[in-house]
Amino acid sequence: MNDAIYEKKKIHLSELDDFLASRLVDSETTPLMFSVSKYDSQGYITIGQGKTRGQITEGGIDFELSPSEYLSLDSIEIEDFTKQTIYTSSAYEFFDFILMYYSYLECLLDFTGNSWRINILKHEKPKT
Repeated sequence: MNDAIYEKKKIHLSELDDFLASRLVDSETTPLMFSVSKYDSQGYITIGQGKTRGQITEGGIDFELSPSEYLSLDSIEIEDFTKQTIYTSSAYEFFDFILMYYSYLECLLDFTGNSWRINILKHEKPKT
């Protein structure tokens, strides 16, 4: 479904929304494919962009209305976020949350209406 990741770059997680928005504006097609991995414990990530012919599935979870907003982190079914489309007004907040559980993600991403749409294609837990 997707080609290799290219254009890897180190950025601070707080810059993620602006970084992704600029990539979408410069792109001729959507969705875009990205890999995201933790770089260090100071909030830096490595992000790489790839090409895809895949599509984001309709329906899914509204991250702002999900149980993660009001339940303890121990009771979250984190796999729910990897099986369906995520809608969020802040890619930064979503990836800040999901990178607590996974060290590496590949996902499709676009922006529609007033929210980011994210499909996680691949995920890896930190090696222990």
